[in-house]
Amino acid sequence: MIYTDKIHLITDSLDELHYFANKIRLKKDWFQNHKRHPHYDIWGTMYMKAIANGAIIISSKNLIVKINEIQKRASIS
Repeated sequence: MIYTDKIHLITDSLDELHYFANKIRLKKDWFQNHKRHPHYDIWGTMYMKAIANGAIIISSKNLIVKINEIQKRASIS
């Protein structure tokens, strides 16, 4: 699943994140390779493209929850 809080674009895996970003034509240099939460920064028309292509809108608070869930699953694997 792809999630956005209208600013950040995250997902469960980097492969899925890069695939989706490529699909909606995000520039590779918009990728933020943060250790805790790799993501793309999005805004304006990029945000609209993400939603039109299936990204799920969640609050910033819920985005943090999702990031924590992803990290927890990654540490268990």
